[in-house]
Amino acid sequence: MYNSLNDVKSSQRRLSHDFKLMVSSGFASRMGTTAFSISIIWITLDLTNSALMAGLADGLFTLPLIFSLYFGALIDRLGKKKNLAIISTLVRASAILLILMAILVHGFFLVIALIYSAVVVTGMMSDIINSIRSVWTKAFLEEDQYQKGISLSTGFYSVAEGIGYALSGILLYFGYSDTVYLLAAIFIISVIPIIFLQEKTDAGKTISGTNISSEILDGIRFIRRNRSLSQFIIIMIFANFVIAMVGIGFTFMIEKVLILPAFYLSIILIALSAGIGLGAIPGGFIRGTLGIIVSPLLAIIGIAFISLIATRDVFILIGLIFIVGFAIGVINVVIGTVFIKKVPMEMMARIEGSLNTFGISATFLSGTIGGAIIDLTSINSLFVIIGTATLIVGIAFIFMKELSGERIERKARISH
Repeated sequence: MYNSLNDVKSSQRRLSHDFKLMVSSGFASRMGTTAFSISIIWITLDLTNSALMAGLADGLFTLPLIFSLYFGALIDRLGKKKNLAIISTLVRASAILLILMAILVHGFFLVIALIYSAVVVTGMMSDIINSIRSVWTKAFLEEDQYQKGISLSTGFYSVAEGIGYALSGILLYFGYSDTVYLLAAIFIISVIPIIFLQEKTDAGKTISGTNISSEILDGIRFIRRNRSLSQFIIIMIFANFVIAMVGIGFTFMIEKVLILPAFYLSIILIALSAGIGLGAIPGGFIRGTLGIIVSPLLAIIGIAFISLIATRDVFILIGLIFIVGFAIGVINVVIGTVFIKKVPMEMMARIEGSLNTFGISATFLSGTIGGAIIDLTSINSLFVIIGTATLIVGIAFIFMKELSGERIERKARISH
């Protein structure tokens, strides 16, 4: 029989110390990458005066995700992933110092080369760290803690993003060099919790006797056999490609249309993160099928983006973006809960890498195309395209029966 008391006890069980250390490191890391992603668009747009070049800088951050499946297979082979996480974080901190050189030099192509190099390396190291974190998330949580743990981490990471957005606006006001120095320091700080983290013996086993190619194929075969994951990747490709255009869209609107300082860009993006963080709270308690939960939320996001063309009041923009963030926060938790339950621990990095390679890597050209749309038409056209495409994705979600039929429900326990 269903024992509700056991469910309450399981939901109240404390999350492990190692999970909290991982989230602490992720908090600092997310704060740094968020501030970096906004700062790099702003700096590139200022130095080149080209929305297209700034959009490409934004897109290059996700370019390394094309190789995420390969990185995931490598990570799954490692028994201990802690040292790799530390090294990747330190390399990332060093790479962004290339931006200092870009600020000091005057040749256009050299500036672009330095900025783009920093972006690609930072994106690559971030991808490796995120794949490791996906394995640790499953390793450090019990099955009945997945939704609670994902809800908590989503909320904390959203707060970190909000702080990162605020920092980018404030630091850009005081100077580009100070911005770069602080970002490097934040990445170094994110290493500290990892140092004290203790990996479980079952968090991953060193694999030998097989080659990387066969392990990559195993991951792809797993996804092909699981129709809901295959459908999820298809949805991710379109949704991420479109929504990733907002970075250059918001930056251009604040810097070139409203002619406001970077602090206002920070406020808009803080509203987005605050919405995601607050949306993660109900996301941790929602029960039902994904179709009923996700499709209406995607419709809300689409309508909100289209509504942006009707105003140039920055505070109305903030309100609309908060609504978008809240909807995204709920979606992140329910989708993440289904994902982590369906994937075995020994394949987590590979499947996470597959999602990145086939889904998030689609955002590589998003910023570039978004910048081109702005240059060739207008900022209004960009927001209409984003909103309309999101509505289409919401409708398509309903017809993907395996994915939309996945359920979020409390696990029943048998009393003894």
